[in-house]
Amino acid sequence: MCKCAPEEIIHCNRAGLRALPGEIAASTVSLNLSNNYLRILTTNTFRNLTFLHSLWLDGNNLTFLSPGTFHALSKLRELHLSRNSRLTYLHANTFRGLLNLISLDLSHCNIFEIHPLLFSHLPSLERLDLASNNMRYVPQAFRNLSSLTRNLYLNNNQISSISDSAFASLNKLHFLHLSKNNLSSLPIRLFAELPKLKYVFLSHNPWRCDCKMLWFWRWSATRRGAVEGLHCAFPGPRNATATDAPRPGDPTDCTVPPELASEDKCWVAGTSLAPRPPALPSKVALLALVCHAWYFARGWDTSVATFDNV
Repeated sequence: MCKCAPEEIIHCNRAGLRALPGEIAASTVSLNLSNNYLRILTTNTFRNLTFLHSLWLDGNNLTFLSPGTFHALSKLRELHLSRNSRLTYLHANTFRGLLNLISLDLSHCNIFEIHPLLFSHLPSLERLDLASNNMRYVPQAFRNLSSLTRNLYLNNNQISSISDSAFASLNKLHFLHLSKNNLSSLPIRLFAELPKLKYVFLSHNPWRCDCKMLWFWRWSATRRGAVEGLHCAFPGPRNATATDAPRPGDPTDCTVPPELASEDKCWVAGTSLAPRPPALPSKVALLALVCHAWYFARGWDTSVATFDNV
């Protein structure tokens, strides 16, 4: 049974629905269909609900969204599709017509791949939640999200690598969530196109503090409190949690003097990576010298120069 309070706001949460009720008024502005048994939505499902501003479809059994399912909802501002564990694929035109959508929640589904054009129909989107899915890489679809200003949630996925241009179009983004993935390093130019970034969340990743991450240590040092939850360690006998040592000849291999305690190199108590002054400059310089000496001895001194250009 659905409840209306007031008439334009309809709550059908946990109503045992397997299809959309036929009595929903065309003047409805908010519709909650959470925690029902809806499976398939077609282009006719919301055809008459042109005044809709908010739509909750989370916690259903959705397996497929027909292309253009939401094409009549040009006034929709928030769409909740989380906790639909069978929703593994989204057509490129799934969100066509949602010109004023500000917030989209696709968390806790089983999405493992995203079409490059999936978000191209969302020119007003400011907040996107893709947390707790099965994604292994950052999709190219973000290149169509220059409007994203608030939050991008990619936490709790299986992302193991990110290209340096993955966030190239997100020049207005404030908060980036990358916690609980399989990341061990980040490319040097990753944040170059994110001038508005205020916080990046990185906890519960197998971070590897070696020469490859020196640039990030420097970057975070100039942005106190901007990085939260990063706990990593250089390979070495002093740290039992260190990842496997690099293979011989691997350019990420960098021997660090034992006098630099692991907690000083990569981890500050709490959740912030912000370094403790005034020790940072000398440690960064020492690490840079060690890395440079190592690379120079192997003919890779030009690789270290890229850190100075960050």
